Amino acid sequence: MKSNQLLLALISIALILSCETKEIASRIEIVPITIDQEVASIWKTINDIAFFETQGYTINLPKDAEIDLLIVKSKKGEFGNDDFATIIQLLETKFFNQKDYKKAIEKVNEQQNLISSLVHQIFSEKENWDWEFNTFEKYKIIFTLYGTGGSYDPDQGTITLLTNREGDFMNYKNPANTIIHEITHMGMEYSIVQKYKLSHGNKERLVDTFVSLMFGEQLPAYKIQNMGDAKIDDYLTKKEDFIQLNSIVPKFAD
Repeated sequence: MKSNQLLLALISIALILSCETKEIASRIEIVPITIDQEVASIWKTINDIAFFETQGYTINLPKDAEIDLLIVKSKKGEFGNDDFATIIQLLETKFFNQKDYKKAIEKVNEQQNLISSLVHQIFSEKENWDWEFNTFEKYKIIFTLYGTGGSYDPDQGTITLLTNREGDFMNYKNPANTIIHEITHMGMEYSIVQKYKLSHGNKERLVDTFVSLMFGEQLPAYKIQNMGDAKIDDYLTKKEDFIQLNSIVPKFAD
């Protein structure tokens, strides 16, 4: 009997350790920072600057007269691929330094377990939903000093995270807020946002509502932006409402 009890105890411990390992397995991969990525961030920001200004975004770009000239070109519709060379030269000679990203990387690494546990919760619950939340085994984090905040690629599972040389992040001290926001964007992009052709404002409000209701306790500082139609709030009041999201969205879709 004693040997059987010991065996059962060992099996129980093994199962507990196995579960714990699965729950804290990292879902985040930090992409090495390159000058090419920063060139792309600056180019895209300048290319889309009219849209960003219309939406009221805070725009972060190098403080330089040549950048100002490129912004003018973009607003005139004259900005394009030929301007890559100017941006590359500016970064190589004035602005790019690997040390500028060190503090931000450290903060994200400190929150690996929190982020991974939130992703694990989505993985565990999404099977019960009437819509498909697109997930990736690993989410790749790209750091940038330039742009408007966070952005995402729903096909590659990449998140571009805006930071500064002090390791701060837009709107939040805690980078997990922005990372989960972008993960949610990727999850909803095709099955909800594009399917129902949601406006930019309603897309942001829907994502914010999801994160706030799903992870309010784990991310207490998370805020819903003043964007989109407030009537969304009437239809989504608790996290269980997301089980029937495919049925709810047509009630407020544009």
